[in-house]
Amino acid sequence: TPPPATASKDATAAKTAAPPKPAGPGPSKTVVRGGIGVFYNRIYEDLILQAHRFNGLNQQQFVVTDPSVLDLFPAIAAIGLLETFKQPQTRRLLGSELDPGLSLRSSVSLERQLSKTLRVSINYSHSQTLRALRTVNINAPLAGTFNPALPTSGVRPLGQGAGNILEYQSTGKYKSDSLSVGVSGKIFKVDFWTNYSLNKNRSADSGTSGSSFDPYDFSQEWGRASYDIRHRFFGGGSYQTRSGFSVNTFIVASSGAPFNITTGHDTNGDTFFTERPAFATDLNKPGVIVTPLGAFDPNPVAGQRIIPRNFGQGSGFLSVNVGLAKVVKFGKAIPAKTPPAAANGNVVTAAASQKPPPKPQIQRPYSLSFSIYASNALNHTNRGNLFGNMASPYFLKSNGSSNTFFFGPDGGGSGGNRQITLRVRLGF
Repeated sequence: TPPPATASKDATAAKTAAPPKPAGPGPSKTVVRGGIGVFYNRIYEDLILQAHRFNGLNQQQFVVTDPSVLDLFPAIAAIGLLETFKQPQTRRLLGSELDPGLSLRSSVSLERQLSKTLRVSINYSHSQTLRALRTVNINAPLAGTFNPALPTSGVRPLGQGAGNILEYQSTGKYKSDSLSVGVSGKIFKVDFWTNYSLNKNRSADSGTSGSSFDPYDFSQEWGRASYDIRHRFFGGGSYQTRSGFSVNTFIVASSGAPFNITTGHDTNGDTFFTERPAFATDLNKPGVIVTPLGAFDPNPVAGQRIIPRNFGQGSGFLSVNVGLAKVVKFGKAIPAKTPPAAANGNVVTAAASQKPPPKPQIQRPYSLSFSIYASNALNHTNRGNLFGNMASPYFLKSNGSSNTFFFGPDGGGSGGNRQITLRVRLGF
């Protein structure tokens, strides 16, 4: 006796509802990415404009101190009367070998899916820039010929009357390495992400730090870059409560940025006040300053060891930011359209026919959003970088908050005191 027709239909529906088996082993849990590129940094037109403006001819500067000439105002004094008050010009030139900067950048990353809700990633990046822009005084007094007590002293290569000549050169360089580890996913219904990076950034002196004795000696200027922050951490998380409240947090932490320690005096005549002290060998010598970083001699002599560039270490940074939000919808209900039942051609599968129809979603025309956000919720004091000028009364002190940005409802900001923001938004 043949089976009933209904049994045959059920068997057909069951075969149709069976999901097909995957053809392969499925997506890989490990992904490796990498890339390398060469980039060029153009020479911007502002350098050309500066060289044209400050060529020693197009613009002159006069400082008038004679009352008889000043009383002529608002009438314009004759050029002959102003020649006595003419100031030396600082000219700017484009170097004959000025070329666009060349950057080589590369990175490689490894991502691994640890579980259904956890993922880890490791990334290493390297960047090296050659032919970086520098500004060098090519008419500074020769080594050993300048006396700081006599500002007009010194033997200049292009003549004393030529004054200071600042030349744009493409002889600088930068080098950066970064290793970062990130973990993201979901634990106990909390979505989170974290990232830690270890960085090392080195650079030349940008052309403004000739040695204390020779303005043309840049051999000791390779060192830490001003943005060399070794440790950085970012993290955040969000959680949705059953009552509809949304809680989120964002954390920023980093070690301090370096700062340069200088004597505050131009002892080589290059007009750049960036000479660094030496490590003191005689604590009784006049002018020696003892600091937590060591004893520094602002008046070094030949043979003394000059401290490295960006030898100082600034304060770290920490900002914990927390937000809480709630959305209330109201107004006459607008039922959404129910999606059609799943079908395969003209035959409805057995699995689809056995599921209860989905509940229609109720939409409301209006909504009120209430939120509170606390930036730097712990009220942690984030000091700005310290003063490195030994001649300043603020030497190794900070007179402001850090300018490291933390993120809140208003975007970036400084690392100042705790700030709490309340918001109400109406949607319609």
